[in-house]
Amino acid sequence: MASFIEDYALLSDMNTGALVSRAGSIDWFCAPRFDSGAVFTALLGDREDGRWLLAPLESVNPSPVEEVRTERSYRENTFVLQTVWHVGDASVRITDFMPLAGGTSIVRNVEGLTGEVTMLQELNLRFDNGKTTPWATRYEGPIDPATGQPDEDQSMLVGMAGPHALVFRGSPMPEGQYGNHTDTFTVSAGQNFVFSLSYFASNHNPPAPIDYATSLTYALDQWSEWSGLYVNELPEESAQEPEAETGQTPTGNDPAETEISAVRTLPADAGVGGVAASSQQNLRSQDDAAAGVPEIENSNTQALEIDSETYHELVQTSVQPIVPSTPEEIQTQSDDTYREARLRSLLVLRALISRETGGLVGAITTSLPETIGGRRNWDYRFAWLRDVAMAMDVTLVHGHERETAQLRNWILRALANNPRRPHAVYGVAGEKDDLDRRLNLPGYEGSQPVRSGNGSDDSFQGDALGQVLVTFANLRDNGVGEDHLSWPLQKALLNAAADRIGQPDRSIWEIMGDPAVFTHSQVMLWAAFNAGVSAVEEHGMAGDAVLWSECRDTVAREILTRGYNAELNSFVQTYDGFTVDVSLLQLAQVGFVSWDDPRMLGTVEQIEKQLQHPSGMIRRYINRNGFDGFEDQDPPHFAASLWLAEQYIRSGREAEGRRLLDTVLEAANDLGLMSSEYDFDSNRMTGNFPHSLAHIALIRVVEALGI
Repeated sequence: MASFIEDYALLSDMNTGALVSRAGSIDWFCAPRFDSGAVFTALLGDREDGRWLLAPLESVNPSPVEEVRTERSYRENTFVLQTVWHVGDASVRITDFMPLAGGTSIVRNVEGLTGEVTMLQELNLRFDNGKTTPWATRYEGPIDPATGQPDEDQSMLVGMAGPHALVFRGSPMPEGQYGNHTDTFTVSAGQNFVFSLSYFASNHNPPAPIDYATSLTYALDQWSEWSGLYVNELPEESAQEPEAETGQTPTGNDPAETEISAVRTLPADAGVGGVAASSQQNLRSQDDAAAGVPEIENSNTQALEIDSETYHELVQTSVQPIVPSTPEEIQTQSDDTYREARLRSLLVLRALISRETGGLVGAITTSLPETIGGRRNWDYRFAWLRDVAMAMDVTLVHGHERETAQLRNWILRALANNPRRPHAVYGVAGEKDDLDRRLNLPGYEGSQPVRSGNGSDDSFQGDALGQVLVTFANLRDNGVGEDHLSWPLQKALLNAAADRIGQPDRSIWEIMGDPAVFTHSQVMLWAAFNAGVSAVEEHGMAGDAVLWSECRDTVAREILTRGYNAELNSFVQTYDGFTVDVSLLQLAQVGFVSWDDPRMLGTVEQIEKQLQHPSGMIRRYINRNGFDGFEDQDPPHFAASLWLAEQYIRSGREAEGRRLLDTVLEAANDLGLMSSEYDFDSNRMTGNFPHSLAHIALIRVVEALGI
């Protein structure tokens, strides 16, 4: 059985990733890309579906005499994991990492610290998501003239099946056959045992052995160099020009090196999130957007009367005034704690961006259930236009020019498929893949189905289109010029948006129920047109600003008429509705209303009443009558809760924002990683892991605090 989701640590080589459990088992590893078939699949099954266990024998067969304890952490600002095992008075340290210089490998080093510890190593090799067991062959090392025996340090075990192959190196070599290999060995203080596993195409020779010290040093340097680019913005009154960045010497091995020229040097005061600080000043306010558009009082009375009894059972309608927090009320975690959480989240984004293609995956896993035993199981090893655009905003703010260029160019390549029919989701390289396959695996704690592929990518989502255009507006406002490809593609998106006004879709959440006209989707169309108008009027781009302005005002009129419920003083989930969902928190993020607009504050109150868990975290929406195509209700959502925390902070409720941020940080695991949801009934994470959208949202919250 797999470990709890929160018990896993992420390893990454910026092209794929692996999950190591607290028990010392690598239960998930896709090679050579994030979206490749899994080599280790025990996460969605058991040991027979592939894993690599390396842990004290006492941890697997507990002794009544020896106590076993573990401590783990990343080496500062890296994804080099160190786990110290204490077995009675003895101890060992295991260092796990993925080299960053060529190939796809995992390296594990066992170092004796005190006493003697007997270690168990179990290597179960699989391909094709656990379906294929490779033929394994052991190759002895050359004969040592001094002993007349093969050199064990140069032995290797090669597992091969069709196009795939793995080579395992290390001494002692585990014994076994047919891909299942097990061994025990004793580690004494001062001893080191290094093991490595590398993927390669079976029509090639095995890659050369990995030099542990060299590859570890390079990995530490690369991760630390990237995190060292972090721009810690000073308060406005003491802001200074940032120093020139260092450590960016091209190696010639990274495809992204050729893309840096697409992004100019950006100022340190670039905005955060969906709209830059300067861009927010340029966006028309909601009142301006609706100039000349009369508000219709009680426009949703008929919709309320249809189901008012049910509504009043769901929420109370009394309105409490919003009182800004005072400094005396703000007594939560230290600013340093928040900065560290932000830096870890930035590192997670770098770990989930493909160095080869520039695509950001939603997570490295598939089919981890949003509700244990339920059917809300999706493949997150894909790139969402929305997430990539949001990630580009935060890399822009923090001085990561290369990653900003990678993300930008990935979006352009993906949209070039057909910008008049953009999808919400693309493959890691920007390809279209609308096949949703079922894998013959037991599923995480029996949760079915287990999926490979994401069938949602053929559906139009207004939020994806809008977020892309908002982000490109943000780039323009921060000095990033358009090129021969970027602006024509944006114009094609705007033409596509003009055809989608008032059209039903499946919302930002890609529901499986009936399509509807979601207010948030229409607001994102408004944001798209607004970005188009500003491109022409403020940046001199060629385009039909008159048409886009008319479209913008038409959408604004419909949103204020049908997407806002005057009786509730709240925007609503769908036109003419009376319920809310958390996507409405993005209305202020994209500038449709201000953070402290009374209608926005009223929407926040309805979100608190309808969606908030006693912990303070919130659900995405209430699944009334199977609205989203499923019978159950999913747990509170990490990213949604962080959106609410940002709203609190930016509307003067800093104490509440900090408290909610603290709750989220407590729900994250000990390494600062978050999945998509948290089930407070069982005190467990649920959903795919680690979730890029949650980490993007955390970065935004800390930026809102101005630290």
